[in-house]
Amino acid sequence: MRRFAPYAVVLSVVACSAGSDRDSSPASKLTEDTGAGGGIDLEGGAPDLDGSLDGTIDPEKDNDGDGYLFKEDCDDRNKEVNPGAYDVPGDGVDNDCDGTKDNPEPDCDQLTIKYDSKDPMDFARALGLCRTATAAATGKDKRWGVIKAEIVRADGSPGADPLQYGILKKWGPNVNPRAGKNFIVLSSGTARTPDYPGWVAPLSPSWDDYDNEVTPPPGWPKNSAGCPEPFEKTANDSVNLKLTIRVPTNAKAVLFDFNFYSSEYISYVCSEFNDSFVALLDTKAPIDPKFARNVSIDVMGNPINVNSGFFEVCTPGTSRPPGSKSFACAKGLKELEGTGYWDDLDPTEHGATSWLETRAPVVPGETITMQFAIWDTGDHALDSSVLIDNWRWDAKGTTAPITDRPK
Repeated sequence: MRRFAPYAVVLSVVACSAGSDRDSSPASKLTEDTGAGGGIDLEGGAPDLDGSLDGTIDPEKDNDGDGYLFKEDCDDRNKEVNPGAYDVPGDGVDNDCDGTKDNPEPDCDQLTIKYDSKDPMDFARALGLCRTATAAATGKDKRWGVIKAEIVRADGSPGADPLQYGILKKWGPNVNPRAGKNFIVLSSGTARTPDYPGWVAPLSPSWDDYDNEVTPPPGWPKNSAGCPEPFEKTANDSVNLKLTIRVPTNAKAVLFDFNFYSSEYISYVCSEFNDSFVALLDTKAPIDPKFARNVSIDVMGNPINVNSGFFEVCTPGTSRPPGSKSFACAKGLKELEGTGYWDDLDPTEHGATSWLETRAPVVPGETITMQFAIWDTGDHALDSSVLIDNWRWDAKGTTAPITDRPK
């Protein structure tokens, strides 16, 4: 049943490999210690696990407490330098112990990825996640990377229609990837633009078969503060990219970009039908339970939907007026044009956030699960889509999830 009257609310690495900091640093020259400790003396001193500087380390132990023994680690004095770390750009350190300082990540986000791929790892690659990892890995083989990738529904079950997910190189004529050659698209309708086979207008019910109804994740669905709660608690036409990832040992935050489109605007603003995009993060880092694991939120902590502070609307063919805060038409980019989220016959049913950036806390070296999910709330009509791209790590961290305009 579709909608009542809307509410009127407008390494393999050895310990001393060539080129490593241990070889070249004056403070890392090794000499034998003749004392009772039987350790190795470091000229200039090195902190023990308790933070003292008695100048000894044990060649049979993990001296910096990073999970890697001396023989597996290229700098056993620094817990953020080991085979499980990522190379922090520009810091002049071989963080990942591969023998090269500041080397870039492998480039796997290539033009050869097909738009209709059904391989979940292709979706990880399109995000820029090129490294894979094994859950049972130990020692120097325990590196960061994607352990598992799945395309499922909101409850984790199989059944999402292949038209609901895609890997695109453009979204209409004016929206491009934030990094690499592709971005991923998830949709409660069709993850396509009108120039692709199978596209269905998001203003109409996209599916004749309404069997795609599952239980949403715990704490969902939920609406923005001050708006009515959804009267139907199922997740309709859902799709979910679920990634299990081992975090680099020197990463304290994850970042990604996204752009949310919905045909809910403007007639169903602040109604019980509002569809949302969520990025559900399972991490050991402290995140306020009120967010129900969702790290993509507006400044008020609300999920990303047509009620969020980031949602914008503009008319194709126009550019941002001087002094306007609208980003959907920023710099003359007509972000709705050619995407299917514009209808000349019903111009009130369209809108987008433009690109946003989420930064969320993680614990170094942990295994996280990130679920990018979208679904219809209340019925199967008036679809929404989200573009996601540019996954990256940050060694500085953040105390809470933050979503804002990219700098």
